[in-house]
Amino acid sequence: MAEKQDISLFNKIADDNELAFNTIFDKYYADLCDFSFLIVKNKESAEEIVADIFANIWIKRGTHTVDSNLRGYLMSSTKNRTISFMRKKKIEILSLEDIPYGQSENESTPEKVLISKESGASVEKILSFIPEKSRLVFKMHRFENFKYREIAEVLDISQKTVEKHMGKALKILRGMQHQIQGLLIFACFTKNWLF
Repeated sequence: MAEKQDISLFNKIADDNELAFNTIFDKYYADLCDFSFLIVKNKESAEEIVADIFANIWIKRGTHTVDSNLRGYLMSSTKNRTISFMRKKKIEILSLEDIPYGQSENESTPEKVLISKESGASVEKILSFIPEKSRLVFKMHRFENFKYREIAEVLDISQKTVEKHMGKALKILRGMQHQIQGLLIFACFTKNWLF
């Protein structure tokens, strides 16, 4: 339902509807800046890139059309524009290990346990056991709340491939469940012992 409303709003931009443009801008700007920042690692550059995308949408408002999934379209545009920006500026593209991750609720599943504050220093070490592409898919889904369909569009892979990468990551994490829980117990004990 929301996707159809977004697409309807986006298509109204072609009719010089500033309210529709502002609504889309307000809804997506911050998320797109966050996504660009994951790649470029510079807040001002990320904001500039996303502002350029929206300026381009407004300037070329009669030529842009989106039939489905506006968020995916905007994320792909952001990814492409950010990578292009980095190439022009000759900035080294970050390795996967440099991409930050968010925080989430601590639940009983091994992949959720990873995210607790007590295990913060160990998260990257544990995630390093997951192959790079699967790790990126896992982080986008679990830490950035992307849907499989959106990950597929952003990474330009099929949704089935996204599912396989997630399955591989979860299988590895489940196999490491005892090590993960041990790290958490150690982190909690160390924290309580030190204070």
